[in-house]
Amino acid sequence: MKIVSIYSLLFVFFLSACSKIDNYSGPNAAIKGSVIDNLTNKPIQTEAPNGFFIRIEENHSNATPRNFSGKADGTFQNTAVFAGSYKVLPINGAFFTPDTAIVNVSGVTTVDFTVTPFLRVDATATTVSGGVVLKYKISRSAASGKIMERKAVAFQSDKVSSTVFNAQVTTNLSAIPDEDILDTEFTDTITGLESGKTYYVRVAAKTNNSNNKYNYSEIIQITVP
Repeated sequence: MKIVSIYSLLFVFFLSACSKIDNYSGPNAAIKGSVIDNLTNKPIQTEAPNGFFIRIEENHSNATPRNFSGKADGTFQNTAVFAGSYKVLPINGAFFTPDTAIVNVSGVTTVDFTVTPFLRVDATATTVSGGVVLKYKISRSAASGKIMERKAVAFQSDKVSSTVFNAQVTTNLSAIPDEDILDTEFTDTITGLESGKTYYVRVAAKTNNSNNKYNYSEIIQITVP
């Protein structure tokens, strides 16, 4: 009987401990914002989920930083944050890393970052039978390494990127001087698209940056004639 009583007491203690653990409050705040091109004052154009990351770290010693992915339109949001003071920084994107921001997060807190992209790509699209013609220029306001590649891509959803496409045209630029690249208006024709179908097209360009990331033009929606 004594053994049964001891086990009963242990069981009650275990349930009490679990109840106390379950009573801890979950995340009660959120952080969101945009990573903005310092020249255009618009959110950067990138890809998801690996276009860039936001590093968030509690603002005290011995804190462990956590990263979460930004969106293709240059915005970000994390709804699983506890209220408090944080160091926040966009990282691993096709831009020069800005200064760390100290952010007091309470409720839904917005913080924007202004960055200098490695490259900018401005493109237009004209449909042709079974394809699309993309005309574009590559520019930059600060050197970030040799311009290595340009790529025109088309996909049947707005998830289109340098790795997600139905059709693409890639050109190696490693042997061409950057001055010539920046002075040229390029034309690429993507063929093999289905007539009557909707596609999303854009242009990617890459320097030899350590993150191996592309800069992008805005996404253009087309219907192939």
